[in-house]
Amino acid sequence: MSISNGWSSSSIISDVLPEEEFEEVEEDELILSENDRLRSRVEELEKIVVAQRNEIVLLQSSTVEILRRLQNLEVQEKSKSPVSSGYNSLPRRISGSKSTYSVSPSSQHPSSLPRQSHSQNSKSIYINGKSSTEDVAQMPRRSPTRGSDMVNVSVGKSARGSPMRKWVSTHDMKDTERFRRLSTSSEASTSATTITMNPIVNSVRRLSTRNNKACQFSTGNDYLPIFISGKSVHVPVPTGYENIDPTADQDPPGVKATLKHVYSYRGKDVRSNIEALPTGELVFFSANMVILMNIVGDDRSQRIYHGHTCDVKCIALHPNKILVASGQSSCHSSEKALKTEHTSPVESPEELVKQLEMEHTEAHVRIWDTVKLTTLMILTGFEKGICHVAFSRTDSGSSLAVVDDSLKHTLSVWNWQKGKRCGEVKAANDLVFECKWHPTIRNLIVVYGKGHFSFFNYDPATGVLVKTVATFEGRDKPKTVLSLCFGADGQVVTGDSNGTISIWDPRTCKTIKQAHSVHPGGVYSLALAKSGKLLSGGKDRMISEWDVNDLVRSRRPIELPDEKGFPRVILQSGTDLVIGTSSNTLLHGNLDNPANLASLIEGDPGDLTSLLTCGDAKLITTSQCGTVRIWNHLEKKIEFSKKFMDSVECVDVDATHTHIILGFAGGLWNVINIPKQQTIEEKKEGTAAITAVKFTPVGGTFAVATKEPSLTVYRIDASKNLLVISRIHHLPSPLIAIDFSTDAQYLRAQSTGAHLLFWSKNGEICDGSTVRDVKWASSRVKIGFETALVAHSSNGQVSTVSQNDELVAVGMENGTIRVYSSPVTSVTAGFVELLGHGKLVKKHKEVENPGAHHARDTMNYQPYQRLGNDSRSFAGGSGSSGQELTVKEFETIRETIRRHGTYGLARPPYSYIQ
Repeated sequence: MSISNGWSSSSIISDVLPEEEFEEVEEDELILSENDRLRSRVEELEKIVVAQRNEIVLLQSSTVEILRRLQNLEVQEKSKSPVSSGYNSLPRRISGSKSTYSVSPSSQHPSSLPRQSHSQNSKSIYINGKSSTEDVAQMPRRSPTRGSDMVNVSVGKSARGSPMRKWVSTHDMKDTERFRRLSTSSEASTSATTITMNPIVNSVRRLSTRNNKACQFSTGNDYLPIFISGKSVHVPVPTGYENIDPTADQDPPGVKATLKHVYSYRGKDVRSNIEALPTGELVFFSANMVILMNIVGDDRSQRIYHGHTCDVKCIALHPNKILVASGQSSCHSSEKALKTEHTSPVESPEELVKQLEMEHTEAHVRIWDTVKLTTLMILTGFEKGICHVAFSRTDSGSSLAVVDDSLKHTLSVWNWQKGKRCGEVKAANDLVFECKWHPTIRNLIVVYGKGHFSFFNYDPATGVLVKTVATFEGRDKPKTVLSLCFGADGQVVTGDSNGTISIWDPRTCKTIKQAHSVHPGGVYSLALAKSGKLLSGGKDRMISEWDVNDLVRSRRPIELPDEKGFPRVILQSGTDLVIGTSSNTLLHGNLDNPANLASLIEGDPGDLTSLLTCGDAKLITTSQCGTVRIWNHLEKKIEFSKKFMDSVECVDVDATHTHIILGFAGGLWNVINIPKQQTIEEKKEGTAAITAVKFTPVGGTFAVATKEPSLTVYRIDASKNLLVISRIHHLPSPLIAIDFSTDAQYLRAQSTGAHLLFWSKNGEICDGSTVRDVKWASSRVKIGFETALVAHSSNGQVSTVSQNDELVAVGMENGTIRVYSSPVTSVTAGFVELLGHGKLVKKHKEVENPGAHHARDTMNYQPYQRLGNDSRSFAGGSGSSGQELTVKEFETIRETIRRHGTYGLARPPYSYIQ
């Protein structure tokens, strides 16, 4: 049956015969249906068997690789071969990396240094011109069998339910006896269902290099050659570091950091993104974290759940008001690199579990406890991301509905306590905005999205979902349902793109009453208040209150400010309302006093472009939407905010912390007096964007770089006259970072083409040897000596740098922050890894003095992530002889990792071959 004036007719999602033939062949149809079900189940089991075989191959290869590397290390430790002058011994630990950094005692000029990579195994280290792998090849190879130096550690169960164990060398364990006891314990110890997930922000790691270029550092040389994206860069080496060994060990700094506060909220592109707890806490998410913020009184303290490894896209509160389900998108693919790389020695089984958890990068749902912030269950097996989750309401939340972001937009129903998928069905052909269980009708799920609005009746006995499509009557049918809530009597209330509010009978799937054009541009949020009134929010930034029975406004609407955006979600918390807006802002207040609506979170609809400190208690942020804010991070309040018409690309503050300079995408820059909040100088350099601005540490001199490319140094005198000190043109590529020396006599810059350039303040080009001992007042340049080896090892995937005399913080393009001891003098330097960003970290605050504040305030960003490199051949992955993997074997392993992740797998650190 079809209905011409609706979207489609009612349909049953199952392969059944027409109704008039069903009675005649009922028994045959049941047999055929059962055969189809068994056949599909057998196909699923065959896929699982194939996947598990591939996992076994990967585990065997990783075990062989570990044993081979252990013997190499033992041989190197026992080796009595002479070493070059200036080096006492071989490095204690050598990273099995993808690049080689070799050392030669001979002095060479930078022009004579080799610019091409050596075609040898990347794990070799040159000593006296001889590769250590030649000596290793002459030693007898130990058979790859389990010995006394290996222990099998039990680490619980994986998300697929299989026991999870890992072979670990006793040389890399700090509590060997404890691990041996665990490795011989009974299998019952792996059946724990509760996984404790503490904040993983202090992981101590060793740097895993991605650069497959080999370069040679000569002792006694004034330059350190590094390779970035295939280009050679010669970095001046300060006096006292001429004899450094880039392959030697460098310990991580002895600092600890905890995530103290999150200033962002994701609201512009997701729905149902806030929940209220009985404790007075508000639950929302940003990046890969779920935040629990106290909104009672003036206390804005936060607790943070760190279980996710990629951006969280949805949350749902259990009917018991204690448990929360949260779903994440997938960052596990061949194009996106994992965050966790080559790690330092494991200290405890708990740390091993944490590392395995952080490798769980495919899309999944986590059910966790809001009291202890512990993970109770992980649901996997989804394609792409999770767009919505919802607990059932009529059976005490025993079922969980999940909608993924696959092409089929699959709706699945889970018995989450058992981790069992009970049924699934294709939900729609286009985007699904939300799914909700009906609060009074058992097993009824309502799903809406772009161009569709449907009711699904779920049969728990068979797992079948029966779909009924809702029908809009009349001529002016809406294109999209934008919001939904339930009335006090069980009615379904929807808001659509026409600005119409409709009340539906959930049993007949037809409209009962409508109010047309109440919000021009669409009704984006609906909520039922505790008073029984209906609250609606639209793209016109209006919030209205309605009588549900006759859809008549009960009070005058209130309008949100333009900079706050329009309401995307409305939630009642106690007697007040919490409003999430399209500008990623959270507002808190009530309709009786709309002027007293306070901001819990001040957000921006665009990406943040810059972050820097202004004194001891202030932060400055800029965004692509043209907003500049000055925060008091001690009081968590905004002291200054201004909106510009153009995107702010860069910012800097002077030494007195009284003036800031802003660079815009349209080629304009201006200088603002912070106390007076006035613009004292502005100029348009041209049509090209401003790429970098920088004040000198003394006086009113500053530099402005544009995308043309060009660089101009200005000075504002006592009479507020703008003077040009120097102009520099014909640059190789646009500059993206500028630093001045502490005496303001020199400046250095980095370009988009990985060029490191030096000038005097008058614009004269300087040789690197002239500025090798210059003290720089800042560290905007990412390929300076302080972090050059980090840039080399990561192949240029350093997005921002900040340092003081003892520490250097490096923001990486994979969303992590690394804290090193300053300067970084080793390609395998240890670092403390801080997690709290979804993707690339653009800018972060200057590192404070060690011991002053161990807690760091964090800002979240959601920009792009750079694609990784591909390779056709790997070393040391097949068999005990360490021969090369074939292309077919490599593709098989990569497909296994892509489909099943690295959760519960021992991931071998393969190396590239030239």
